Amino acid sequence: MKKSNWIGLAIAVLIDVFLLWLWFFLGFNRVDSPLDLVISIIWLVVIVAVIVGVNRLERQREKRLRTIYVSPTAVFNKERGLVSLGSAAAAPSVMEGILKDMEYGFNLKEMPKSEEFDCRYVVQTDEYKAAGGEGGEPTWKGTVVAIARVAGNREMPFSSRSELAAALS
Repeated sequence: MKKSNWIGLAIAVLIDVFLLWLWFFLGFNRVDSPLDLVISIIWLVVIVAVIVGVNRLERQREKRLRTIYVSPTAVFNKERGLVSLGSAAAAPSVMEGILKDMEYGFNLKEMPKSEEFDCRYVVQTDEYKAAGGEGGEPTWKGTVVAIARVAGNREMPFSSRSELAAALS
C-alpha cells in the first residue's frame, strides 16, 4: 500500500479509538444504550477489514505489474512499455533492470499489437528483491509460461536468475 493509504487508515483508527475513549470519559456509557459501544467496535472491525482488503488488492496489483512478456527481440511490461533486446540472452538482465526500477504507479502502457510484438514467454514474478551487495544474486521467484500456439502452454517455475535464463532458452 502507498504511504498515503496507511496514513489515512491510521487516522481513521485513531479517531475511532479517541471517540470510544471520549464516550467513556464523558460518561455516556451510563446514559446511552450499550448499542453505541457495539457500533463503535463494529466500525473499528470494519476499518481493520478495509486495511486487510486494500493491502491484499495492492499485493495482487503489484504482482500483475511485475508480469513481463518476452519476445525474441523485445520485452514488454505494463509500467515500462516495450524495451528492445540486443539479443535473446540479454532478456534476464533487461527484466531485472525493469523490476529494480518499478514504481508500481498507475500510468500503464498498452500492450503492443501482435504485428509489433511476438510474445513467446510470459514471466510472472511472485517475489523480487534486488541483490544486497556486489556480485550477489537477487532473490527472484516466479513462473515462466512458454506460449505454444499449437501444443498448449507450458509452465516452468524458477527460483533464481540462472533458472529463469534456462527456462527462456
